[in-house]
Amino acid sequence: GLFQRAIIQSGSALSSWAVNYQPVKYTSMLADKVGCNVLDTVDMVDCLRQKRAKELVEQDTQPARYHVAFGPVIDGDVIPDDPEILMEQGEFLNYDIMLGVNQGEGLKFVEGVVDPEDGVSGSDFDYSVSNFVDNLYGYPEGKDALRETIKFMYTDWADRDNPETRRKTLVALFTDHQWVEPSVVTADLHARYGSPTYFYDLFACHFSKNDVMRSAVVMTYWTNFAKTGDPNKPVPQDTKFIHTKANRFEEVAWSKYN
Repeated sequence: GLFQRAIIQSGSALSSWAVNYQPVKYTSMLADKVGCNVLDTVDMVDCLRQKRAKELVEQDTQPARYHVAFGPVIDGDVIPDDPEILMEQGEFLNYDIMLGVNQGEGLKFVEGVVDPEDGVSGSDFDYSVSNFVDNLYGYPEGKDALRETIKFMYTDWADRDNPETRRKTLVALFTDHQWVEPSVVTADLHARYGSPTYFYDLFACHFSKNDVMRSAVVMTYWTNFAKTGDPNKPVPQDTKFIHTKANRFEEVAWSKYN
């Protein structure tokens, strides 16, 4: 085939924003904004095809929070079924994958509730959790219990009144739900069939000589994997151009995820 392996960074097909599950809804919203007839889908599509690309991309078509207005669609052809169902059936088991997450990726969903000077207030924290539950869980039964459970689990009880701590725990909530959990499930489903799977978990820190070394290490792992499907070969780890002595990765083999 055309593709033999993939490096999946900062996202998964199982994230809530990875697939558009309501394409007609958002297409109709866009069509209405540019003056197309939305009552007849054939006319609507024909009208949209005649619009200039610039006019279409200038429209502000906002999806529900944690979702996407325009993205991959389950069409029965290119994407024949829900990605999780395809993964459970082992539909991509013949491909090598490397995937993982970075610390703080959930900041994307916290930006709107953070005061640059005051962090996240208690009321904004409660609202963010409620909005999170309402947008992602459709059944009303149990929502109150779910909200309280999330608040309990993502409250730093030793520092509960600190606005900056609230910001960090909100970032952790969104990172876990939108990036970590989908990536771990993807790795689990792929590795279940014995397909080569490698997982990474990176954390942010102040840039230092060690960070330069790590950058070189990552580039070696990534390019090795792209060439052979194994991050450990053919090029060995060597960062002596940064440090005068060998780094700790030179004798480390990245083991497969299982």
